[in-house]
Amino acid sequence: MNTYRKNAVMTGVLYFLGTVFGILGVVIGGEVLSSLTVSKPLPGVDMLGLVAANSSRLTGAAFFTLMMGISLVAMTVFLYPIFRKDRQELAMGMVLFRGALEGTFYFLSTLGFLTLVALGNEYIATGADSAALQSMGNVLYQFQDCLGAVGSIFFLIGATCLYLSFYRTRLIPRWLTIWGLIGVVSSMAAALLKFFHMDTGIGVYLEMVMFPQELVMAVWLIVKGFNPSAIAALSAKTE
Repeated sequence: MNTYRKNAVMTGVLYFLGTVFGILGVVIGGEVLSSLTVSKPLPGVDMLGLVAANSSRLTGAAFFTLMMGISLVAMTVFLYPIFRKDRQELAMGMVLFRGALEGTFYFLSTLGFLTLVALGNEYIATGADSAALQSMGNVLYQFQDCLGAVGSIFFLIGATCLYLSFYRTRLIPRWLTIWGLIGVVSSMAAALLKFFHMDTGIGVYLEMVMFPQELVMAVWLIVKGFNPSAIAALSAKTE
């Protein structure tokens, strides 16, 4: 019987790498990226001057954002063949939202950071006296802020499909799946607060429910793999 051991390990490894890349991006990104992460804008700041001063850090953050996107999108490739044995609709929902749409979000976010860096360098090259470039930089900063909320909603819809599939199939313990679903609810609250510009700083704490869950799940998949009896039940169901 195919135990899909490789699929479980690769899913766990990609989950873990995606989380690590995300943390590295925030750490390296400096003040500009941190303000976007915790929803604390930088009013009255020479935005492009700050970006230019941290251009290498933002470029590094853009790279890790891209790597995070690649890791998390690739993860769906290893789960889809198994989830579709249970419910094709949930499997496709995961691929659409956690694959295609979330991947598009990371791609646009990466381009946004690199464009912001280019504007910052141009701003300094022109003598730091271009009001037009400064306005473009502020708009792009606000775009990145809005993009984060929209991308979070895509991610959470896909995560719901993923955890519902895990719950139905029992491939991993249900306590771990329920933890993930609770994390989806709290993270969706954070995303909606950010989307409607109502986040006063609580959003980052609401998102912390899912963060440790994904790390624990990644380690579980690498070490334990999928539940053999659940795999057997799925194979019998398909036959």
